[in-house]
Amino acid sequence: MRQSSLARVGNNPDVLAYDNELRRLYVASESGIVTVFELRASSLAELGRARLAAHAHSVAVDQATHHVFFPLQDIDGHPVLRVMRPTKSRFAV
Repeated sequence: MRQSSLARVGNNPDVLAYDNELRRLYVASESGIVTVFELRASSLAELGRARLAAHAHSVAVDQATHHVFFPLQDIDGHPVLRVMRPTKSRFAV
């Protein structure tokens, strides 16, 4: 139980999801920034970071399909569920 490295993510990260097979860690933050890491050996490599939407701080991964779900509270006044699928190094919507 000790810190082995530091990584930059969005402000106020509060939800993590991990895809066991793809070895990807998704970090969602209150600031709307989502950061994706891949576990390589014993370290994390950043695959990408982007602003998804304000308060995009919920994330879930379907372990069978590898789809990543982002429920968003307010996109133009309506709730939206964004579903993304991973590619080799980035997301596709």
